[in-house]
Amino acid sequence: MKCVGCGAELEPGALLCPSCGRVVSSEDVAKSKARSGQLTKKEFYKLPGMKSCRGNIRGCAIILYFCSGMTILASVLMQVLTSSSVMDGFQISASIIDGVLLLALGLWLQFGKSRICAIITLCYGIFNMVMVAIANGQVQGWLIPLAGGWAIAYTFKFHSLWRKYEKSGELPDEAVK
Repeated sequence: MKCVGCGAELEPGALLCPSCGRVVSSEDVAKSKARSGQLTKKEFYKLPGMKSCRGNIRGCAIILYFCSGMTILASVLMQVLTSSSVMDGFQISASIIDGVLLLALGLWLQFGKSRICAIITLCYGIFNMVMVAIANGQVQGWLIPLAGGWAIAYTFKFHSLWRKYEKSGELPDEAVK
């Protein structure tokens, strides 16, 4: 790797340039790796300019974790507080499955940064919201489609910037700053 300031060759893992004394930042390392085509998708995701994508994707996943926990907790409490008939048992099992599915979508979104997961989350949230509105006559569960829409915006932004880097071999300004 070369120093961004003076062009001197740097030792792997160097924190300072031996020639000009410039501090080697993670941005400098990323730029150097980007020039040589060695920047991985994981390293790209950790760039300073990707902070908003990281935070928003993580925020969407946290919303899904919260909804999952509340769904499972409500299901368990309903089972404890009510008598269990066959139909009640089916509804409770469906609620637990719903909670586990939301947990899985949150994990897939956070660790996979998947656009497909974001789209599934939006569609699943809208479907659930409509079904609850039909069953109860009230609109509930709007937080899941909101998280899905939000996740779509930021997963697509991340993948768009990554594709720009892959095509040009240069880091987009938006990803660095």
